[in-house]
Amino acid sequence: MALRNIRRWQRTALLAVILIGGAWLLLGAPCSLFVCPGEGTQNEEPLSDPIGGAEDGSSSVLCTQLALKSSPKLRLQSSPQLGEGGSYQVVLNYLPADRSYRLNESVTYSTHATPEFLHHVEELATRWTGPVSVAVYVPNTDFCLVLAKLARLRACGSRAIRENVSWHLYWHKDTPPAVQNWRVIPDEKAVDCYTEEEPLPKTYRSSKLLPYPVNVARNVARSASTTQYVLPSDVELFPSSDMIPEFLAFMQKISNGKDLRVGSVWPRIYIVPTFEVATTIPSTKEELVRQYAKGEAVYFHRLVCNHCQKFPGITDWVHQLGSPGVMKAFSVVRRQFPYHRWEPIYISTKDEPFYDERLSWEGLQDKMTQMHEFCLRGYSLVILDRAFLVHSPGIKRKKTQKDNTWREPFVAENSRIYDNVMEELEGKFGSNEKCRRH
Repeated sequence: MALRNIRRWQRTALLAVILIGGAWLLLGAPCSLFVCPGEGTQNEEPLSDPIGGAEDGSSSVLCTQLALKSSPKLRLQSSPQLGEGGSYQVVLNYLPADRSYRLNESVTYSTHATPEFLHHVEELATRWTGPVSVAVYVPNTDFCLVLAKLARLRACGSRAIRENVSWHLYWHKDTPPAVQNWRVIPDEKAVDCYTEEEPLPKTYRSSKLLPYPVNVARNVARSASTTQYVLPSDVELFPSSDMIPEFLAFMQKISNGKDLRVGSVWPRIYIVPTFEVATTIPSTKEELVRQYAKGEAVYFHRLVCNHCQKFPGITDWVHQLGSPGVMKAFSVVRRQFPYHRWEPIYISTKDEPFYDERLSWEGLQDKMTQMHEFCLRGYSLVILDRAFLVHSPGIKRKKTQKDNTWREPFVAENSRIYDNVMEELEGKFGSNEKCRRH
């Protein structure tokens, strides 16, 4: 305890020290008060003034422990779907992975997070043996919370994080980072990995009841991929072992004309069945099937939204193990009635239709409009026979209506947007009785 107090005293004594020659800055004030000298070029717009921090000040305490250095090469972009007319600003490759991948060398796992869920990235990066692209929502002082988390993950986490994970930040124009100059990155060398990590304070987003623009994150993470194939997924979903080499071998087989059933259909995406488990995350299909037979695993959201992840032929899928080490197509289907509410997770090229960025996570149905577009455009869905994803342990159960009261205004807003998007899509591609809206 005495040693820890000494270290805290030393960090406090170092606050406000500026090493001008090395362009390094140590925060000597809460992040909401932090001011950096401008490093932009003369042709750039001046950066916004500082704005207020979290009301309880807890995030400010965390920010004062950060060592930051300027990174003037960072640039702002617009979100992929809404573009310059949209409400979001994006910083791609805020912290890029150490390793780069060529177009056809691997498959990128693209995902998204808020500060509360960043700890899942370590498990994900350990299990996924290729590039991981993460878009993080950082309104106001959440920018500071995220910087602290990223610094610790990269400095103290597994080697796979630094080697394979690229981080991208984005925010709404109304709630920019609570700093005058956002072109700063954490100094990972200053992180003390031997001290206990402080509990995460309440986020700015949750304190202000802001909706989570999840589809902006999905589009950002996918667009930032350097590989042709991408698995857009959630940060709490962990992959089965050897998915990347087995999928690439499968794609090579199709390219060589050795799988005419798949090769003859286009456009297409590749469905990765998704499950949740009680306690233990399986790595192979054999392990998953044993848990499924015991009731220790169910398909994802079975008890919450039984149509959302229930895919055609699921009973046969869990009884047909396939060949270990070899990925094949279990079936080729369409997302049509009675599976018109199915929202599968899939591997695709990075050029497929975007998720609609006007929909929030809180309002539900955030992936439905994209899947409806897939249906209208005649996409074939290739269900993979041995690949799968598993949610972080714990089988979800439906909450009471009272527990979901807070969501009602968000659901109403998403429903309005959803209907408008459906009209837009059917006006563009025509309607189809088999591609039902609801």
